[in-house]
Amino acid sequence: DIQWDGRATIVYPAVCCLAGFFAGMFGVGGGIVKGPLMLAMGVHPKVSSASSACMILFTSFTATTSFIVFGLLIPDYAMICFTIGFLATLVGQIGLFYLMKKFQRNSYIAFSIGFVVLLSAFLMTI
Repeated sequence: DIQWDGRATIVYPAVCCLAGFFAGMFGVGGGIVKGPLMLAMGVHPKVSSASSACMILFTSFTATTSFIVFGLLIPDYAMICFTIGFLATLVGQIGLFYLMKKFQRNSYIAFSIGFVVLLSAFLMTI
């Protein structure tokens, strides 16, 4: 369970508000910020991963809807990106499930979240 104290009741909501602001302004999924935050709060890695994935799904859906409404979505490009994203997610889920079952460790989820955040930060500089 999350241990709420005086500091946590100020810091965690403030970080969540900033994550929401940046998600709205720049299209950065709030789950990318809140996933590591939930791990730092002591949330179980499976819960943190599922919650951040759900947040990213809603952010992506909203951005895609905006592109469709304004006529900026290129259907061929969208289908290619959707297919690549779906296949990468499938391979990642199967691989992570295999590692967790074989070694009986949940730390692989935390490592994968950290890797995705690091990779995202690196790719945003390009």
